[in-house]
Amino acid sequence: MILLRATILVLLLTTFYGSVLAQRPGPEFRRPIACEPAEPRTKLEAIESRFEQVLIKGFTQVASFNLRGADIRVDAVEIKEARPGGDRALGLVIALREQGETPRDNRAFVDYEEIDRLLRALESVAKVNESVTKLVGFEARYRTVGDLEVRVFRQSRASGTAASITIGICDRVTGLLTIDEMDRLRAHIVEAKTRLDEIK
Repeated sequence: MILLRATILVLLLTTFYGSVLAQRPGPEFRRPIACEPAEPRTKLEAIESRFEQVLIKGFTQVASFNLRGADIRVDAVEIKEARPGGDRALGLVIALREQGETPRDNRAFVDYEEIDRLLRALESVAKVNESVTKLVGFEARYRTVGDLEVRVFRQSRASGTAASITIGICDRVTGLLTIDEMDRLRAHIVEAKTRLDEIK
């Protein structure tokens, strides 16, 4: 009888816990403590990390699609202090979640002021080809302040050009993408910036 009650309790807890995990209301803002930088590097992080303040976060999910090895999500976000005249920041949260049975995930903040630089960098690295060097392999890389890194590379003449996106400091998550998918990501970031422009 005790064993039957214990089994029922475990099943109920598993069902409840699974339904809680399925509810993901918005982009994650916190990294694991071990991965937190000593000082916030973006305005979004600086406001989000404050104590004894009522903070309001608004977000719009702009895109979510699959890459090779990971799923990517792009959100336009606003975070502000609730008090009159409180600080406010706009930007993006770009999240990567590994595919598989025990997926890891990580996310990067991009302040509004950095979005145009990121867009120019995505356009620039997507154009890189074998003409940039006389050596066999090449790589072009861009990294944001909030630890979003994009790379275009070729390791040998036979391998063709590939691209990757990596997010994180110590618990890095990587997804592989084609140049066309990089263009698609860029288009979604443009869309997210348009959403932010509407509320500036």
